[in-house]
Amino acid sequence: MDKKSVGEIRKLMTKNNCRIDKITGYFVNEDGSVITPLKETWNAMQEEEVEKYCEIFRKTLTGKIGKNLFDFEFPLSEEGEGGKQAAFYDTLMNGFDTPEMLQHFCENIMNSFQIDSKYLLLLAHGAYDIPAKTKDNLDLDDASEYVYLFLIGAICPVAELKEGLCYDAQNLTFINKNGDLAVKMPDIGFVYPAFNDREPDIHHLWYYCRKEDERHIELISGVVGEATEVPQTQTQQREIFNELMENALGRDCDFESVKAVNDAVNQMIHQDEDNPEPLELGKTQIRRIVADAGLPDETVDAVDEAFDETVGEGNTITADNVGGRPTMEIKSPSIRISVKSDMTAMISTKVIDGREYIVIPVQDDVEVNGVRILTTRKDKETEEE
Repeated sequence: MDKKSVGEIRKLMTKNNCRIDKITGYFVNEDGSVITPLKETWNAMQEEEVEKYCEIFRKTLTGKIGKNLFDFEFPLSEEGEGGKQAAFYDTLMNGFDTPEMLQHFCENIMNSFQIDSKYLLLLAHGAYDIPAKTKDNLDLDDASEYVYLFLIGAICPVAELKEGLCYDAQNLTFINKNGDLAVKMPDIGFVYPAFNDREPDIHHLWYYCRKEDERHIELISGVVGEATEVPQTQTQQREIFNELMENALGRDCDFESVKAVNDAVNQMIHQDEDNPEPLELGKTQIRRIVADAGLPDETVDAVDEAFDETVGEGNTITADNVGGRPTMEIKSPSIRISVKSDMTAMISTKVIDGREYIVIPVQDDVEVNGVRILTTRKDKETEEE
């Protein structure tokens, strides 16, 4: 899974370039019972409706890889007859032409999903002639190599609109309105097959979650397989990386060393930014980061044992999950300071009367609770004048 491939498929969900040809779905109650099936015919929809549905499906291809977007591989046990991968493949190739098959497929999703609210399950079918690319990455429209048939699904919460005054255009007045139901942007989505290396990958499925701590593991088990390896979230990987650094740095885990490690991670991400694949940090890359931070050889060597204990031998951490942040945060139980990442060089530590302080130069245009203050330097300049 890479940014360019995701972006290419996301473009298929725009009003003027939409490759969807069929749609189905179910409006589901809090108890999991079906309120009503979706009775829309894609080719008969009004332009405004097409645009709204495209917006929903496009949302399932947004966010950060490793935080909102995941690539799941179906277990081998699910690829035989009656398996979950086989159900996706058969539904895809059938093209929604067998109502009983389609209903059974959607019911499996609904039976696997747990939520305490009404929701709308949407499932669409589409086709995309994958254009060949020139060396300059330009499309050759008359040289398609594959046709990418795809299913895209979205699970959207449905909630009552809050009570309030709404404009009634027909009567040219405002009226009090409540009780109407509105479809929200999706919490969960998926695309099958995955679009890896610009080719259909029937052994993988892309999965979207709006919140990383609400990935609905029960749905992943239900539609991909109980033996599916669920990747760690961004928060989990950050916690593991932090523990790794604390263990490896030991007595060197001071402010300057941690800041230097953070800068080294960001530099490595910057050097790899032209690579569409997410940068993975294994043991070798972590050793290089610690060395680039200017830490002693014994600290670099300590990475090996600390890595195996925290990350696990042979495993990796996604660089974007632990670095590339727009700000560096310094906090304690009583204070919190956020500094733009490109300004961290101005922060240092200083020992005064035997106590260590974090030193941040006071710049112009400083405010305290919205009140602009004068710096000591400005006061002295005023007195000299």
